[in-house]
Amino acid sequence: MVAGSGQADSGFDIMLGNPPWERVKLQEKEWFATRHEGIATASNAAKRKKLINALKTEDPPLHATFLEACRVAEGNSHALRDSGRYPLCGRGDVNTYTVFTELFRDSLSPQGRSGCIVPSGIATDDTTKFFFQSIVERKNLVSLYDFENRAQLFADVDSRMKFCAL
Repeated sequence: MVAGSGQADSGFDIMLGNPPWERVKLQEKEWFATRHEGIATASNAAKRKKLINALKTEDPPLHATFLEACRVAEGNSHALRDSGRYPLCGRGDVNTYTVFTELFRDSLSPQGRSGCIVPSGIATDDTTKFFFQSIVERKNLVSLYDFENRAQLFADVDSRMKFCAL
């Protein structure tokens, strides 16, 4: 926070980060990868759904845990989309990096700056077009440097993944 003329301006002078790049919507293949290989490797969604339904009788505790995980993911998604807190990035299948980026921008003081490493989709995806339009129109955008992960700067991220320093 900044002090100026005896009054504190609202917001931070600087926010830097590498927010999580996670989809909020539950991804069945990923969720079952360490819990039930057969479901995780099912050849298509219809087969996966059938195997998940079979859990009701074959493994009721796993089925209940899955339903709870779905409920939590849906609740989180609903909160991000419908709370009004993220009007520009809380859309569609929300990814956490988008709402963190909007939070960064909205938490700054009038003279503040933020910098974050996020997927390039922040500037190109349909669900973030209103946010990106807003930072351009408000003249908040100082720079955006786009990269591919070919040099494996992020070891756990696919080498074809595009990300940016925003």
